Amino acid sequence: MFERFTADARRVVQQAMKVEAKALGSKTVEAEHLLLALSATIGVSRDDLITALDAETAASLDAVGVTMRPPPPPSRAAQPRIGASAKIALVRALESALARGDKEIRAEHVALGVLAADVGTVPRALAIAGLDRKALADRL
Repeated sequence: MFERFTADARRVVQQAMKVEAKALGSKTVEAEHLLLALSATIGVSRDDLITALDAETAASLDAVGVTMRPPPPPSRAAQPRIGASAKIALVRALESALARGDKEIRAEHVALGVLAADVGTVPRALAIAGLDRKALADRL
């Protein structure tokens, strides 16, 4: 699938892997890391997204009676692997490109793939931030 990715879409995935997931100490790249890498593409401040993701994590942990701890230091371990939610978002990016008749997958398609999730961390964080996923997707 990555052979269809344009340079900008590849940069998004690489940033999610090498910067966002590592900075958050994650061993896997998930949709929220793609979302952070796409902040400029979707026109939302990266800092606002981090605040919303932190609030979503705290709310989710609170719901099960767990107190949030400070994030682990950035990982120096091996490069994070693509996780389940990121895989789903990337498949949706391909589907979005194909539905529009595009032969290449651009960063905008990746954004549409991330924003298409109805459940999970990304839609909950965007709701906490007061951002409408459909409105963000429509702008793309």
